[in-house]
Amino acid sequence: MSMDPKHLRQIDQNAKDLMQQLDGWVTDLSRHPGRSADRYGGDVEAAYRRLKSGMGRNSDVLMRKIQVPSVASGTVLVVSIDGLTDTQMVDQDIIGPLLHAKTPPEKWDQTVLTPNHITKETQWPTLLQKLAAGNTLVFAPGLDFVWVIDTIKYTQRAIERPQTELAVRGPEEAFNEIILIQKTQLRRRFMSPALQFRDVTVGRMQHITVSVAFLEGVANPALVETAIQRVQAITVDALADSTTVSGLIRDHPNSIFPTIRGTERVDIVARRLSYGAVAILTAGDPFVLIAPAPLADFYRTAMDYSNNWIDSSFVRLIRFVGWAFGLYLPAMYIALTQVNPSMLPTALFVVMQGSHSGLPFPPVVEILLMILVLEILRESAIRLPKNLSTTLGTVGAIVVGTAVVRAGLVDPQIIVIMTLTALSIFSTPVYDLTGTWRVVNFFLLFAGTFFGVLGIIVVTMMVVATITDMQSFGVPYFSPWAPFRLREWTDALVRFPWNRIHLRWVSYRPQRAEWNWPQGQVPRPHLLRGDNEASPLKTDMQGTDPGP
Repeated sequence: MSMDPKHLRQIDQNAKDLMQQLDGWVTDLSRHPGRSADRYGGDVEAAYRRLKSGMGRNSDVLMRKIQVPSVASGTVLVVSIDGLTDTQMVDQDIIGPLLHAKTPPEKWDQTVLTPNHITKETQWPTLLQKLAAGNTLVFAPGLDFVWVIDTIKYTQRAIERPQTELAVRGPEEAFNEIILIQKTQLRRRFMSPALQFRDVTVGRMQHITVSVAFLEGVANPALVETAIQRVQAITVDALADSTTVSGLIRDHPNSIFPTIRGTERVDIVARRLSYGAVAILTAGDPFVLIAPAPLADFYRTAMDYSNNWIDSSFVRLIRFVGWAFGLYLPAMYIALTQVNPSMLPTALFVVMQGSHSGLPFPPVVEILLMILVLEILRESAIRLPKNLSTTLGTVGAIVVGTAVVRAGLVDPQIIVIMTLTALSIFSTPVYDLTGTWRVVNFFLLFAGTFFGVLGIIVVTMMVVATITDMQSFGVPYFSPWAPFRLREWTDALVRFPWNRIHLRWVSYRPQRAEWNWPQGQVPRPHLLRGDNEASPLKTDMQGTDPGP
């Protein structure tokens, strides 16, 4: 059986590449018998053959041999990746000076090579990883190590306004995908040596940098250590985004309630850091994770701290009222009309039953039908371009609502209830929590259908018991309500005036208690435990609760 000539040429080329790579290894090992195959041995030609048979087969890998005056024998090999490296820096700061270098290669980092970040490396796996990250490698004859020069230059998106957490007043700065820019944005907020970053490389193949940020002297050391350990414990081949990091390090990974908050706003991250939380930055994702994140934290927006305290408190109360409407309105309607009609006034009961007479479906089917329609409209509005999505969402809701009522499929009262429910559910400030409440809404709806008001009460008690038992990095998830911590009520349901807020949140167990103190008074360097009793945060990889 004859083979395709194209396949034969491919097999022959693969065999040549393999032999070339093996030849490079054999040459390197023969010159240094005690050396490992994963260690560079100082042979530039062998290194060239090894790279040429591996990453060098790619068209974007640039390999250039140059003659350097200070190198009597052999050539210098400069390797970089086009698109990841700053080619102007490579030409002007590396190749240009090397062409006129008169100092020995071991002193090039002091005299010839001008970029700031230059290191030595000998291990091939690390060299290949550095090269793939955008660094430039310089192989010189006579050296048993390689110069690794930071020439990374990524194409980056400009700093823009936040898209998911809009605010009428206050800072309008969002993170972008470059982790170095994210760090710079936080540095500009603090300008203090207390801001610390601990970098961890995650992913066996992708090598994504995940950085844990905190304020030294404010954040609890046990909290910082726990966050770093959880990130280091991630063992995956590739890491897509911060959502993956959150799912791998969060408490209660199977729960529908998010226990880590993600935000793209710089001001929110800076404020949480100042309170004693840690921020987890992921390269390639503009959303930064904040931990711990109790449930109350998901209802604190950036605009709450930019407006007057009266307006912010009023908006927060409206937000909680909207939460109650969105969660309980459909379930209570079904329970009171189908299971417990005796709890309604007679006049109201007659109106509800009269409007529903003659319709083919029971109210619960009508509500499920409208939920399906609303979810389809929401999903299509997300996928379409912005200009079309606004028109489709508005026109679609009006057309569908009018059509189903005129067709005699849905009661007009159901349209009103579901409109209020949809608006109330999406009044939740953080999008991660809207999906949670939609799921709880279904449980309440079915409980109200089969068991009436009693079923709604039972499901509510189960939800409260669940979130009371949950934790986020050692912090009670339902704090400050359970355990009851009166000190945190200054920034819970309402926000007190700034001159009344003196202490950081107790739940975070910060090293420094006071956030705002009178002029001339020295802040107390102790931790809070409930009512001003010193106690360190005791948390481990499972996030055990240290108590109120």
